[in-house]
Amino acid sequence: MSMNIQGICDVLDGKVRGKPVAITKFVDEIPDSYDGIKVDPCQILRHAMDDGKRVYFDRQNQDCIHGAYITGVHEGNEQIQSGRLLTDYIPAYNIDAAYTFNSGEYILPQGTVKGFGAAPLDNVPEGSEVDWIVVVCTPGVAGMVSAARAVKDGTRPDTAAGNSYCSDMFVSPFYNDNVIITPGDVGGRNNNKLKESELFVIIPAKWADGIIDILGATPDVKGIFEATRPEDSPYWDKQKAKKERAANRTDKVSKVAKEKYGLEISMEWDIAAVETIAKAPKFVRKFAVSNVEDFAEEQNYQRITVEVVKEQAESAGMGKFMKQAEGSKLAKVISLFKRDK
Repeated sequence: MSMNIQGICDVLDGKVRGKPVAITKFVDEIPDSYDGIKVDPCQILRHAMDDGKRVYFDRQNQDCIHGAYITGVHEGNEQIQSGRLLTDYIPAYNIDAAYTFNSGEYILPQGTVKGFGAAPLDNVPEGSEVDWIVVVCTPGVAGMVSAARAVKDGTRPDTAAGNSYCSDMFVSPFYNDNVIITPGDVGGRNNNKLKESELFVIIPAKWADGIIDILGATPDVKGIFEATRPEDSPYWDKQKAKKERAANRTDKVSKVAKEKYGLEISMEWDIAAVETIAKAPKFVRKFAVSNVEDFAEEQNYQRITVEVVKEQAESAGMGKFMKQAEGSKLAKVISLFKRDK
């Protein structure tokens, strides 16, 4: 499957944990360029993502019979095949549900593949096909990346919960071409050391270039927001009042903001706070000024400092994600998009 691997890696840089990972299904032979590793099958993701290794699992190279059964490289045993593995140790499952998850569309028939390989997307061995991509990221990033197909043909991503993460990562992509966004199960999360704030996103190679379209394009943030405001929205009165106040400001900071950064401010700002906004991409700066000023008025702040800008980001629920992606453009963009209603 042809895809712009370098372009995908570039737009994901700093936005996902470690490296985006290419998953390859091995139907016949497993290339020598991958190393067999005796771990839970889903754990090959972490070794490629965090350690940059090219690894695989098969019948011999695996350390979880359940995962190996789900992926069709091991016949398992009666407890696993029947689903009793789940009911015996997780009381919430009834036997019908447990059997459903360990049969049908949630597993691969025995012998479908020899095994699966994982490699950093920018270091896939020559001759190996990329069947799908897996990334680990915050919900904010996941919400954009998982739309890789939706922006092409309107098909929303699938979601998953309740079943083994091995099904999400290896089985569902085998059966369909859709994107999957999933928290994974406890085992999958533990094996890949996910933080509470992280999710898995699985993108078939067919739709992977959509990631570039989403993260590489420049949206008209203010335009789409204003296009959705009714004529009697309080937003228009606020904007009119801000414009009038900004026109009457003659202080040095207002002058620098307008002449150097093209920003109109209608309140008292510290120059450091203006410079913080100016670090964001141009297409969100004006929108960000409006957000911060709205927040400052609501909190009865008479002057906007860097601390006020940061507090606004925290109040919008994006402070935690900003810290995790500190320094990346995406962190700034996400925090400044958010508006309190």
